[in-house]
Amino acid sequence: GQYTAVYPIKVNQQRRVVEELLAAEPAASAGQIGLEAGSKPELMAVLALAPRQGSVIICNGYKDREYIRLALIGQALGHRVFIVVEKQSELPLILAEAKQLKVSPLIGVRARLATIGKGNWQNTGGEKSKFGLSASQVLDVVETLRQADALDTLQLLHFHLGSQIANIRDIQTGLKECARFYTELRQLGAPIGTVDIGGGLGVDYEGTRSRSSCSMNYSVFEYAYNVVHVLQAECDRNGIPHPDLISESGRALTAHHSVLITNVIDREAPDHRAAPQPDPEAPAPLHDLRRDLDSLEDDQSPRSLAEIYHDVLHAMADVHTQFAHGLLSLSERAQAETLYTCCCRLLRSQLDSANRAHREIIDELNEKLAEKLFVNFSLFQSLPDVWGIDQIFPVMPINGLNRPLTRRAVIQDITCDSDGRIDQYVDGQGIETTLPLPEDNPDAPLIMGFFMTGAYQEILGDMHNLFGDTHSVDVRINSRGHYDVSEAIEGDTVARVLRYVNFEPGNLLSAYEHKFATSGLPQATRETLLEELRAGLEGYTYLEE
Repeated sequence: GQYTAVYPIKVNQQRRVVEELLAAEPAASAGQIGLEAGSKPELMAVLALAPRQGSVIICNGYKDREYIRLALIGQALGHRVFIVVEKQSELPLILAEAKQLKVSPLIGVRARLATIGKGNWQNTGGEKSKFGLSASQVLDVVETLRQADALDTLQLLHFHLGSQIANIRDIQTGLKECARFYTELRQLGAPIGTVDIGGGLGVDYEGTRSRSSCSMNYSVFEYAYNVVHVLQAECDRNGIPHPDLISESGRALTAHHSVLITNVIDREAPDHRAAPQPDPEAPAPLHDLRRDLDSLEDDQSPRSLAEIYHDVLHAMADVHTQFAHGLLSLSERAQAETLYTCCCRLLRSQLDSANRAHREIIDELNEKLAEKLFVNFSLFQSLPDVWGIDQIFPVMPINGLNRPLTRRAVIQDITCDSDGRIDQYVDGQGIETTLPLPEDNPDAPLIMGFFMTGAYQEILGDMHNLFGDTHSVDVRINSRGHYDVSEAIEGDTVARVLRYVNFEPGNLLSAYEHKFATSGLPQATRETLLEELRAGLEGYTYLEE
């Protein structure tokens, strides 16, 4: 059979992304790249972009009469448009509209599998799947087509194992179920010639090659081998022709192409004050903290580092309790916090990561001593999956990499929302709660890169706090190995995002003018300030220098 890579444009509908995929060689010349649509707007775009007659187009999702007619028009234009039946109610509409347009449809049926590929998207497959037909419903479709003398139109069998499947065993199990559906339907006389295995091919965001939900424990080659081997073995066992294969691996096709680059606007580090000496009359917790600090500075202390750490935590808890009950002044609390921070720094420098008993404490101290790095972006606009499903993306500074990694930080965005932060970071072969950073250089502020953001983030991003789309450019490596920058697109202006929420900029300007007219300010001042507001409406939604 033949193989076609079909790109579901829901993953990233940006025109430049879709066009680049359609032009990819050698698949483009061989006609091995197709498109998938899941809505009427997506199908309208796909019909225009499909590059040649005979291009494969898959129509998924819920369908009304208009959607079905659009798909049949694509078939009339010479494309191979498979209309996948997701609900039984769609089949009579397909047959009726095909008859009216005098077009022979290519009908597919989506079977609902029992197999679940574990992960963040496991309910996109299995019995809880939103889409697909049960075994009895699939048989009903076959019988309906047989009675309508249209069984020859049933050309495709579609499955969806899940998205971002991390474990190859889940894929193997699901494919065996897929293969059984195919051979059984062929034996019933359905002339299905194509099997669409849907999505599921993972992307290793972590680089750990593991069964974590943001990783995958297999290679692309291993995935392809399993797909072909399982279907081939089942077909050969039953004497069934090998089908053509389609996959819809949108994440794997687009995740790697995009990176968000932005600047650090500020940072907040724990105090580096000198450790104070409490007054003799100071409350006991302050003296306890000072004694713990002295023990850390004294190499001859009989107490273990873990014991000292626990004592420091206990003393600081007493500080908070006594302050809440009015037994500690604000000044004394500030002294206690300084002593506590000094203890934590000394502890972290003396603990050994090779000692298993120390590792958990080191992780806790890294969190306590981490800087807050305020970065000029909106998590909800540019990395919504971090907030929504705890997705992990590779993050690192793209400058200062010739300096030693001397500090750790937690990234915060510029929205007025405490959820606007990143809590998990790829670090070596594992996941940490803080990000290692090079030592500070005030003359060269850090520029941060957020990598592998090409799948879903662009289209799922929202305008929390009315932060809009960022500026974007296309970067290509030319034949000489140099970079070409093109297709620079300006990000959203303030006026544009305000229109999304039904604020007309012209009306806002009129309101400003009225307020200035009654403000009592001098004419020259009014004109200057009004011009500043007018310019603000045309400005960028993110911070500018």
